[in-house]
Amino acid sequence: RPTRAPLHTTMALSKLAGCAPCSKHRRAASPCAAGRRGGVQKPAIIQDSSSVSSDGAGSATSDRETASTTTPTSPMPSAQPGPDFPSLAPAVVGTPKASKDQRGGRSSSPVNQAKCAVSSESNGRGWLRRLTSRRLTRSKSRREASEVEAMQIKQLMQLMDAGQPLGNLSDFAKEYGDEAFCRRLLRKYDGNIPKAAEKFKHALRWREQNRELIATRHCLHGSDERVVGADVEGHPILYTCLKNQMLAGSQCLDQKVVAMLQAIDNMPPSVETVAHIWDLHGMQFRISDLNPSPLIQMVQSLEGYFAERLQELIIIDMPRMALALKDAIWPLVPEKTKRKVRFMTAVQAKEYIQVKCDAEVASRIRAIMEQNRNPKISLEERKRSWMRVSERGELVPAFAQA
Repeated sequence: RPTRAPLHTTMALSKLAGCAPCSKHRRAASPCAAGRRGGVQKPAIIQDSSSVSSDGAGSATSDRETASTTTPTSPMPSAQPGPDFPSLAPAVVGTPKASKDQRGGRSSSPVNQAKCAVSSESNGRGWLRRLTSRRLTRSKSRREASEVEAMQIKQLMQLMDAGQPLGNLSDFAKEYGDEAFCRRLLRKYDGNIPKAAEKFKHALRWREQNRELIATRHCLHGSDERVVGADVEGHPILYTCLKNQMLAGSQCLDQKVVAMLQAIDNMPPSVETVAHIWDLHGMQFRISDLNPSPLIQMVQSLEGYFAERLQELIIIDMPRMALALKDAIWPLVPEKTKRKVRFMTAVQAKEYIQVKCDAEVASRIRAIMEQNRNPKISLEERKRSWMRVSERGELVPAFAQA
């Protein structure tokens, strides 16, 4: 005779299974439950228990009497707590299986968690050791490089000692051969001592020969080259427009030197380079201008006395006739200097200056460019408007006699 589960077991399982009718339908639809029952519909025990629990008046004795008087219409297996309940119990009331770590598939038991913590800590210590090692290596490399650079600077400065190639120069010429100049030369020529020594000697001898020009800064003004401001990083900007060139290029070299010295005076302590703008609009070709010697001398001064003083060179509206002159000079320009040269149109230059400079300086340079392109403004009117930025940041007349 089939028996029924005790009332307290039935109520507990009913609560765990949720709604009794829904649970009944789920079990009835389950293929696994149907297979275990052998295709025989099982009495709805949960429904009885739920009615008992809901009514609250039924007793265990009356339930047993009802079950004893009921005759099944088909053979049934001996009643167990219910073939479906064991399948539900592990998922609900059984001990849950250990979850897997999503990243490594490891069990999250306390032992494995401790192992993971130890492994993470070990990996962290390993990473810290590697980072410290790299920092120490870089620090050691910088220290060694600094020691090598100090030795190279000492070698260059020894050229000014008595009995050395530059020992007979004046103190004025030797004054320029300080550590900062030696460092710029070594940076310019990538630590090549013979090359740096050659440029060092050339620069100091050139300074000796041009002592009056450097000391007094008096020169013949043949163009409008002057300091017109600085970019947002503090690099002074030298501007010249060839429409305002009044003398041959060879006669403007002294003015270029003076303008460069004035730009260096305007440099803040952390800045060492100057930006140049060559506006080739209105370029007039003279027979003497076809001689590349003045430009070659200027390039040599940039590679020697003014080594590592060039931030960038912006060439605006280069005419086709100037390409021949460029082709003659370009092979003599070092690759490092070539990478600092930019060829632009007037529109491109204005946009570029707008980005590189603050609003005041950008507006000033744009106004100068527009003035030089206005055919209604004469040279004399332009000369009266030429201003430069002084060492104090003030706008002053560019030339005493323009």
